[in-house]
Amino acid sequence: MKKKILMLVCCLAMAMGNNIVYAAECEEVVVINDDITSGAENEENAHILVETLTRGASKPSSNASVHDLDVNDYNFQLADFGYQLFTDKWLTSDSGYITVNLTSFSLLESYGGTSNKITFKLCDSSGVLVTSEKTVVSGTASVTWKNISSSKKYYVCFEVPTNGNRYTGAGYITN
Repeated sequence: MKKKILMLVCCLAMAMGNNIVYAAECEEVVVINDDITSGAENEENAHILVETLTRGASKPSSNASVHDLDVNDYNFQLADFGYQLFTDKWLTSDSGYITVNLTSFSLLESYGGTSNKITFKLCDSSGVLVTSEKTVVSGTASVTWKNISSSKKYYVCFEVPTNGNRYTGAGYITN
């Protein structure tokens, strides 16, 4: 019986062909009035960060592009994660501040333990934690780090307790 179901699932997946697009294959995803489009010509670009794909699973590589927060905000979506996600680009700021604004954070699947708790870590390009971690408990939050050097590159790590719970969220990083 299990073999028949597996065969059916495989056949359906093959029949769907190339209709599946993974977040890691998209350069930019833009949401405007509930319509998803792609491209830099649109107003609001969101970086989709996913544990199991190349974007967001680890800190930015040494050759990753730089996002200048003085030019525009870094919009992000935290997609179905249960431990850590990272910004996929280096962040820079001349203002001396970096602020993470979490506009929505919710529990997708609960397996017990601590829930609705997220920790933000700001690290420099060498991986050193720049300031103390900031932990928040709620659906929305804002955290600001001060004394940010304009000559350094940074990334943000989003971390939830490792108890099996799965989360989703969205927001933006600004200066």
